[in-house]
Amino acid sequence: MTAVRTEATSSERRGRPLARRRLPRLLVAGLFFFGPALAFALGERAVEIENRKLPEFPSLSKGWDFIPETESWAVAHLPLRQHAVRGNVTLSEGVFGQPPSYNTGRKPTYPHVVEGRDGWLYFGDDVIEACGPRWSVAETLERTRRLAETVRRSGRRFVLTVAPDKTTAHPDELPGRFLGQRCLERRKQEFWTALQRADLPGYVDLRGPLERLRRETGAPTYWRTDSHWNERSCGLYGATLARALDPKLERGTRLVRIGQAPRVGDLGPMLGTPREETIDRWSLVRQGVRRTGQDDTQLPTSFTTANASTGAPLYKPRTLLVGDSFTRNSLPWVTPYFADLTYLRSDASAKAGPEYVAEKVAGSETVVFEMVERYFVGGHGEMLEEETLAAIERALRS
Repeated sequence: MTAVRTEATSSERRGRPLARRRLPRLLVAGLFFFGPALAFALGERAVEIENRKLPEFPSLSKGWDFIPETESWAVAHLPLRQHAVRGNVTLSEGVFGQPPSYNTGRKPTYPHVVEGRDGWLYFGDDVIEACGPRWSVAETLERTRRLAETVRRSGRRFVLTVAPDKTTAHPDELPGRFLGQRCLERRKQEFWTALQRADLPGYVDLRGPLERLRRETGAPTYWRTDSHWNERSCGLYGATLARALDPKLERGTRLVRIGQAPRVGDLGPMLGTPREETIDRWSLVRQGVRRTGQDDTQLPTSFTTANASTGAPLYKPRTLLVGDSFTRNSLPWVTPYFADLTYLRSDASAKAGPEYVAEKVAGSETVVFEMVERYFVGGHGEMLEEETLAAIERALRS
């Protein structure tokens, strides 16, 4: 029997290379469209790559805003998103020598991170708050005065302090030009001038001591790759509060350098490329002070700590310390000055309700309120919302 040899037609021969070319494209498309779903099935979850929590699923009650907010929610919760961001940054910096821009052209999109000189990074929210304020500086300071006077009228002590933005503490390392530079500088100048003239009850200046520390030591007061002040400045913050409450609290107290360590700041991950720096480590030593109690049942919103001492004096009145991430980062250098201290996140009213905050204020004898400069500049602060102020007024009248 004679074998019959078949030959491919010309159309079949043309189709084979085409099929071979299509296969890689199909694989790439499959990874693009189904890669996140596959990663989710394998246990990969979205992580926080910015200095804020992942957004919650929007409510249907938001009307037409539900659609764009759902899109933002979906993008933020994509598995492997952090790797995509990092790859985009690496490609943009490698090809164009600069980080990617996400401006849509509809309105200015201020950067989440401003890249300065010599590896210095700055939190873009300094610019965002200054260039898009919610309240005027005058209204923000008037709300702060209302809080201070409400607490003081009740017979309680009130202390107010402002954590300077890194863009204020270290302006020399900012780039020569950046988006929002003009409104940032103008709004900052307006705020600090108004704050000085306002003569707010209980105000304790931190900007001056931080500037003196930098001049005297020649060393930075903020981390190069982080939005916050460094450990030595944490110690200065604690000491400044203690001195304002009672100068005797300085006795038996030392701030000791204990070495160096590598640290990844909070700003590099926002660019998709974590940046590590070597930092100086500092420890607060208060002679004879020991912790005797800790109630963490209301974390992360609040906690209470108690100390006793056989040496260095302690501040005895029940104290409520209300603060943002600057205070949270500084707690090891602050809590040892107090016999009875409750820490409360400054955004607690949004998390636990205004009445919760009012109850904490009513249960204290001294209230210390810290808020970062950018929130004063931008008219943004849960402690200064009308609902929170009204709840505190009701609680302190009863």
